[in-house]
Amino acid sequence: MSKREKWYTVGLLTLTAAMLYADQNLLAPNLSQAAEEFGFSEREKDVKLGGWLQLAFFVVGSPASLVIGWLADKPIPRTRLFFLTVLIGEGPCLATYWVKTYWQLFAVRAMTGVAVGGCLPLLFSLCGDLFPPEERAYVASFLTIATGAGIALGQIMAGTVGPTYGWRLPFLLAAAPAICLAGILYATVKEPRRGSQEEAVRARSEELRRSERGGHRRAAATYGSIDLAKLRRQLKIRSNLVILAQGLPGTVPWGMLNAYFVDYLHVQKGLSVEEGTAAVTLFGLGAVIGTVTGGIIGQRIYNSPGGRSRIALVMGVTTALGSIPGYYFLNADGYGPGDVWLYLSCLVGGILASVTPPNVRAVLLNVNPPETRGTMFAFYTQIDDVGKGAGPALVAGFIVEFGRRIAFNIAVSGWLLCGAILLCLYPFVDRDVENAQEAVREELDAEEAAFNAATAEEGRT
Repeated sequence: MSKREKWYTVGLLTLTAAMLYADQNLLAPNLSQAAEEFGFSEREKDVKLGGWLQLAFFVVGSPASLVIGWLADKPIPRTRLFFLTVLIGEGPCLATYWVKTYWQLFAVRAMTGVAVGGCLPLLFSLCGDLFPPEERAYVASFLTIATGAGIALGQIMAGTVGPTYGWRLPFLLAAAPAICLAGILYATVKEPRRGSQEEAVRARSEELRRSERGGHRRAAATYGSIDLAKLRRQLKIRSNLVILAQGLPGTVPWGMLNAYFVDYLHVQKGLSVEEGTAAVTLFGLGAVIGTVTGGIIGQRIYNSPGGRSRIALVMGVTTALGSIPGYYFLNADGYGPGDVWLYLSCLVGGILASVTPPNVRAVLLNVNPPETRGTMFAFYTQIDDVGKGAGPALVAGFIVEFGRRIAFNIAVSGWLLCGAILLCLYPFVDRDVENAQEAVREELDAEEAAFNAATAEEGRT
């Protein structure tokens, strides 16, 4: 696959993912409007619309991500699987426009979790086979921007369209482009060869080209498939365990911000929906800046001597610092002229909180062999769904017990814990990357032995 084809594929994946994540929190800017239509009290609004609907994403999206991630590691065309995943999830998102009752809304939002939960394992499984380890943080930046910017785009669209045309229309505007883009991807993108970008595979391919028989067979690539033994092996990798452990505390603050923040600024702080939407938009802009700069700087650090371990320090420190702006905009009694300090703190908070995602996903790619990445990213996505889906439901429980301000402060503290866990990655990354390449070499040796046995059998016949 040419460089142009690779970046065309990444561009389509990025745009499709952005539209998928745009529908994740489309209701948040118009939470009060929907609550009024359904006749909910303030507490019912927080629990049923803010908490339960996000929980519905987790209930369906979490097992869906595991199934789709497992299938991504099987010999099934991933571009086709991606299109079907989007279709299954975004069809119900389209249907949101026509719901009449709360439980109809609950059902279609739950089914949308299939697309949101299932897309991430497929995205990174594909990109791991398009780019080498020296470039994966750059690519992860694009895909991470798609998730953060997609959510921000959805918030902007819902915050501007919803007050005038109703809270339902944004769901229609987000789902239709996602389905179209996934269809274009399936129709125009060639499936990348699994494992073709691994260091061990590239070295073996070079050996084959130099050997006498190199011209008589394909270049080396791993065609292995996930099985339970490989899954058990990868679940014992220390880097995987640390990355999975940091996911829950790290995503709870995002879930709280996405589900409640605009309404919190509107109801508790007296800002208009448009002003609250502007604050979330600036947080999203900060997330884009943090993701791009974090991916670029992180990849350069990773590629430098000893950089594999040092990237853990970068992720841990920046994530922990991201909680400080959060404490400010949740607790300040005023935000200065024109709410300038609110907007600035949202921008800075978005930057700090977004350095980690592209780098931690690149590390997750690099410590897992190609035929296990879909499944490991499914576990990663599941933890992500717990934080973003069950997180708001957990926060809703804290709201009932302590009130909104204390509950949201507890949620933001998740970034402190996440940063501490990420620091624990430091001693393991370098060793686990080497172990992943050793697993690839073992897979290649097994394939070589099978090829030699088949060649010998043909010679006898």
